[in-house]
Amino acid sequence: MKAIRKMAPRPGGLELVEVLQPACGADDVLIRVKAASLCGTDAHIYNWDPSIAAKILAATEGLRRPLILGHEFCGEVVEVGSQVKGVGEGAAEPIRVGSFVSAESHIVCGTCYQCRHGEFHVCTRETIIGVQRDGGFAEYIAIPARCAWVNDPAVVPVEIACIEEPFGNAVHAATEYDPHGRCVAVFGAGPIGLFSIIVAAAEGAARIIAVDTTPLRLDLATRLGAHAALRTEPARPDDPDARDRERERLVGLIRDAASPWEVDLAMEMSGHPDALDTALRTVRRGGKVVLFGLPSQASVTLERYAEDVIFGGVTLKGIIGRKLYGTWARTRALTARPEVRAKIRSVITDTLPFARYEEAFQKMIARTSGKIVLRLSEA
Repeated sequence: MKAIRKMAPRPGGLELVEVLQPACGADDVLIRVKAASLCGTDAHIYNWDPSIAAKILAATEGLRRPLILGHEFCGEVVEVGSQVKGVGEGAAEPIRVGSFVSAESHIVCGTCYQCRHGEFHVCTRETIIGVQRDGGFAEYIAIPARCAWVNDPAVVPVEIACIEEPFGNAVHAATEYDPHGRCVAVFGAGPIGLFSIIVAAAEGAARIIAVDTTPLRLDLATRLGAHAALRTEPARPDDPDARDRERERLVGLIRDAASPWEVDLAMEMSGHPDALDTALRTVRRGGKVVLFGLPSQASVTLERYAEDVIFGGVTLKGIIGRKLYGTWARTRALTARPEVRAKIRSVITDTLPFARYEEAFQKMIARTSGKIVLRLSEA
């Protein structure tokens, strides 16, 4: 089969190669992949960012290389393992050959303290598809049957099904604290930030403010439900005071855009330390800050920790993955709504053939796109 593999521990290093089709284990399903989408994690691996090594790249270092990337995908089940007896997650009937599925990318152990207390999304022994084992940028992939989420193809088309995994991240992030009737600020209008705007709007947020550096993404944010879209300028290295001036300007703009409300919920989706600092300065006292974006540097400091967090009584909440499988059920309810599906389609700015993966990565890294989908099959 054809597959996109990371061939070496350096920036770039992807190749489209012919490899053996994976075997279907007794507890697995074998999926013929129809479409896969690119994620920021894939970009970190593509760039081989050293600052992400502790969580992502260090895990990859100890594995055999080359590695097939990709953890956001959907496809058709073509083989079911001999020990797969029950229903697939999200299915009202047994998973079977022909089932149309999306994939939960976190394979959990089921036995650690977290799993035994229902906190599967923070399993201490998890294995992530496309990061610590071969992923879905391939014509076929075998995954544990418990990771297959069965879709109704009459409701969920291929381009929506392949991004249910990252959309689920946004569902988790945007509903960890109920946004209904609240003022929400989203820092970073990349795909997950844009998905979070969709979710917050669908859940009845009173006001949504989007902050980003890219006009394309801010325009998308407005079309998806943001009431205000504010552009921040990147810091100029030749002007050491520009960062502070820009931050103060942005804080003022956010407060004006929120009026007569205050920001109840700030969602940091970019990983940029300035965005985190601005989020803490603009969220109201007693407010909530959701943290999802991965920083590009090894460490992040909170410049006004005592003033903004402790004296502000602010709650910081880290978000990883999807709660299994409550987030998937909530995702299903949202994607069943035609207006939500229409907005999700707006975030998918590029659908490219599988062989044009390099173009897809360059567009994503240059921030000239929303979500990018690679089609492996027209069926």
